[in-house]
Amino acid sequence: MGADTTSTQLIFFIAATVIATATAGILSGVVIDLSSKASIRGHAFGDQLQSEIKIINDPAVVPNDPVVFYVKNTGATTLDYGNMTVIVDGHIVSATMSLLNGETTFRYGAVAQVSYATTLASGDHYVQVSMENGISDELRFRE
Repeated sequence: MGADTTSTQLIFFIAATVIATATAGILSGVVIDLSSKASIRGHAFGDQLQSEIKIINDPAVVPNDPVVFYVKNTGATTLDYGNMTVIVDGHIVSATMSLLNGETTFRYGAVAQVSYATTLASGDHYVQVSMENGISDELRFRE
């Protein structure tokens, strides 16, 4: 009887060790995956915190036909001004963007001119400019 009990206990011990090792391997893989994703999200969130834009038009004087807005990079991150999304009165519009003052990159302090070829009717309007990393600014004005 002693050998049967020892054999049974040895089999249970080996099975428990195999299960514990497999569980530890799976859990360490999950932890590594989670930490990697948290690092990526943290980096993206950090970039977003360091990025900021501002529409610098005077709301009382917005050029019409074409509608022209000036967007200034006031954050610490260089942005891709070619990937701006422009929304006028709730509609995404196709706008032309260019940098002013001989700038070649949309870095801190640079100003981009955003032109939208249309004539706005009189009344209240708004424009929202969003960058590829999610930062945006909005301007409400009356034409």
